[in-house]
Amino acid sequence: MNLHKEIQDIKLKRDHFLKSFSPNEISTNDIVTASKDINLQSIRVHKYLTSTGEMGKVATAKFLDSIDLNENTKLIELNNIQIDAIIEYVKK
Repeated sequence: MNLHKEIQDIKLKRDHFLKSFSPNEISTNDIVTASKDINLQSIRVHKYLTSTGEMGKVATAKFLDSIDLNENTKLIELNNIQIDAIIEYVKK
C-alpha cells in the first residue's frame, strides 16, 4: 500500500468517527476504543463532541474545564473518571 492511500484511509476513518458521534448512542466503549486506536487517539475531545453541531462549543468547553480538561485535550489523555463524566454530560 502506498503512503498516499494510507493517509487517505486514516483521514476517512477519522472523519467517519467524528461524524458517527450521537449523544443518544455514545458509550464508554466508543471513547475507550478510540483512545486505544492509533489513528483516532489524537482527536481532540472538544472536536469529537462538537463536530456534528449537536453539542454547543462554548458549553462543551466550560464542561471540559470543569473536569480539568481543555479544548486541546486528546482522547488518549482521558482517564476512566473523565470518560464517565463526559458520557453523563452528553446524555443530559
